[in-house]
Amino acid sequence: MKIAIPSSASDLSGRVEQKLGAAAYLLVIETEDMTFEAVAGPAQSTGSGAGIQALSLVLNKGVDVVLVDHIAPHIAEVLESEGTAVIERVQGSVVDVVDAYMRARHPAAEQQSMEKETEQIASSITWVEALNKARRQFGVLLPMLLGVIFLLGLFQAFISQEMLLTFFSGSLHQDTILGALLGSVLAGNPVNSYVIGSTLLDSGVGLAAVTALMVAWVNVGIIQLPAEAASLGWGFTLVRNITGFAAAVITGVLLNVLMGAVP
Repeated sequence: MKIAIPSSASDLSGRVEQKLGAAAYLLVIETEDMTFEAVAGPAQSTGSGAGIQALSLVLNKGVDVVLVDHIAPHIAEVLESEGTAVIERVQGSVVDVVDAYMRARHPAAEQQSMEKETEQIASSITWVEALNKARRQFGVLLPMLLGVIFLLGLFQAFISQEMLLTFFSGSLHQDTILGALLGSVLAGNPVNSYVIGSTLLDSGVGLAAVTALMVAWVNVGIIQLPAEAASLGWGFTLVRNITGFAAAVITGVLLNVLMGAVP
């Protein structure tokens, strides 16, 4: 087995360095006879690229295990994906660290069996936790979702397309903001927005107002705020809806300009 250890010295008398990319040397030790190869660590001038250079050294040497105090998560992920085990929070002299690791190591067959059993248990626990979490979250959201459906039904029942036509005055900016407000309140199925948008255009309502209404219809949901906040948090919910409202207004005005509707 080959073990790689970032060391302060070029022989086994050194101590384990804190980081793989900051070590003066990388010792590659063959555990069968404790022979080793000392490879100079990355130059200090490489800065943030030192970790990548150290990673290349380890992979090129065919190392089975890396013993180190601290290693960047993305470096560890690459090593493990290539079949190299990573043991962190290792401190002390190189000789003592290797000896302790070998004494604590199980025989290969037993180790593989234990790892497989651990993975199976972890997978089972993960699925159970995920199902329980989903069940609890669904129980919290269900009353809110039912309330959203009920409120949307009321709005669509009492606010007809004819009533919507009376809201617009012909002012570009006023109608655009009003369209975005109506779309925010009447959030729902995009198909419904197409029908209402077509009717409004045929009735002479400006393109900017109709565009803002349709964009806000599918991107902003004032009625849905409690349900969305319960799932994603109030900070995310408010920022997303405010951004969606602003995007609806800007899109309406820009499309109006691009279509040549502004004199």
